Amino acid sequence: MPGFTCCVPGCYNNSHRDKALHFYTFPKDEELRRLWLKNVSRAGVSGCFSTFQPTTGHRVCSEHFQGGRKSYLVRVPTIFPLRGVNEPAVSGPPGQPRDSPGTALSHRLH
Repeated sequence: MPGFTCCVPGCYNNSHRDKALHFYTFPKDEELRRLWLKNVSRAGVSGCFSTFQPTTGHRVCSEHFQGGRKSYLVRVPTIFPLRGVNEPAVSGPPGQPRDSPGTALSHRLH
């Protein structure tokens, strides 16, 4: 059975090993998709990733969302291990908490 790997640079979570995680596809809504692309920003990673356009197979794991899960209130991923390489996170709708740069996931990278 095929699994999913998180497409965020520096995150190596996958659905076979990390069974408690959820993996989310990029939204179809144009504004939400733009925010996801800006936050996931693979542009800071050299090479072929600078023009990253996700397909239906690209997933973002739940560790990149406040509270560890996408929800009605938390719709945009804002937690990234390589924030020093990527652009600052763009927050989602007003009232959604933002993560401090460089605080999350670094302890979980494999």
